Parts: sequence; C-alpha cells; structure tokens
Amino acid sequence: MPLKTRPHEQFMVLMTSDINIKHVSLKHRRQNITVATQYDDMLMNLETTQFDLILIDFTENCSVTPASDRLSDYRHPWQSELIALLKDPAGINSKTPVIAIVNPADEFYSDQQHPVAFYDCLIGPITEQWVSELIDLWQTKALALNYIQTMLSKTKNNQRLTLTLFEKLFEELPSQVINIKDALETEQYDLAKEITHKLNGSASFCGLTDIQQPANALENFLLNNDFASAHQHFLTLQQCILSFTRHQNFIVTTLEQMITP
Repeated sequence: MPLKTRPHEQFMVLMTSDINIKHVSLKHRRQNITVATQYDDMLMNLETTQFDLILIDFTENCSVTPASDRLSDYRHPWQSELIALLKDPAGINSKTPVIAIVNPADEFYSDQQHPVAFYDCLIGPITEQWVSELIDLWQTKALALNYIQTMLSKTKNNQRLTLTLFEKLFEELPSQVINIKDALETEQYDLAKEITHKLNGSASFCGLTDIQQPANALENFLLNNDFASAHQHFLTLQQCILSFTRHQNFIVTTLEQMITP
C-alpha cells in the first residue's frame, strides 16, 4: 500500500469521530484533518499516512468501533489490534502522539490506568472548539519537539549535552540579537557582522535552519555592504529567534524529564 506524502509545514490530524468540521477556526485547515468514521478506514489511514496528532474517540457516540464492543475494555480484538499497530516501532505513526477521548464514567481510563499506547486520555464529549484548541496546542508542541529531535540527532542522543546546548542557546541568542540591533543602529557594521557570524555558526551547528537561514542572509548583506537590506532583514532574524525562545520552558522541561524520568 503506497504511503501518502505531505508538505512539511502541514500539521496532519487523524480524528475518529462523527464531529462535523464547521467551526470557523477549523475551516481553513479542514484539508489537514482526516476524519475516519469506520474502523477499517482508521487502520488504512494509520498504515498509509504519517500524522502529527491522532485523536481516538472511545465515547458512546463514536461509530468507529463495532457496536458489540464495550468501549471501556481495550482487551477486545479491535482495540488490541489498534494498540499493537500504534506501538509498532516500524509503523509510520509509532512516534505520533495519540490522545484517547473517553466517557466520564469509564474508570478504566484513569490517569494511572490508560494503555501506554495513548499519550493522554481526555474526557468527552468532543466539541469543535475543543478540537481547535487541542490542535493549536499540539501544533506548538510539535515545533518544540522537532527542535529537540534535531538537536538529539546532532548529539547522537546525548540528552544531557542536548539540554546544555539548548540552555546555552536560550541564554546567548537573545543577547546576540540585542547586540546586533545596537551595532546596526550605531552603524558599527563590522561588529554587527562579527556577532551575526557567531550566531549563524551556532544555529548551523545545532541544525536550527529557521534561524540559520535569516542569519546567513543578514551576514551576506553585511559582507556585501548592503546596509539598507541588512537593517530590514534584521527584523526577520529577530522574529525567528523570538519564535524559537517561546519554546524554552517546554524544551527544557521535556529534556529534564527525559534525563530524570
């Protein structure tokens, strides 16, 4: 069965629910949300498409499950098959966060008891606004997790070194941006070039392409004495670094939990 490709910037969501996507906040990304109302459709999507988030509705109103099964008992064959598929290391969605939506009365899905295949269990019923907020939250988390994974690949999965590098970046990048801004405003272009070169090197070494690209462009403008473009492009670099540092708490906390489970 062929795999479905997707643009890197799309945040793909699989939902197993009858909810209609009509909410204004969901309309613009309807093409990125796959709704599977039949179990076979859900399995097919899990096997052929890599998702960024999977929402599985175990409430009584969800038609994705066989009517004869008790939704609170994951030992039924269809749920066992689903969990095995989600946990399969070779599966394309083995690292995708999976959230179960359950009924309030389902004691089985307490925080301590829900199957390990699920990242979390949330109480239904599901609403459009709830889905919109959850997708926004996880889309932000996905960016931060991508930063972590990129850095781990650079450090050969050395978690402590990864944390140290992130802490250094979060300390140095904001001050470097301030110093570049001051150097540009006082027309100290050699100093601005020097600081930008260091920043560019750090971003390149750590695999932060969304920072490295504007840093490299700014450095080239300075090298070519195109100071008007340098002043203008600095704002792009500043915004990219601001977006990165917004993930500081999540990245540091996540890595600390990885080091000390």
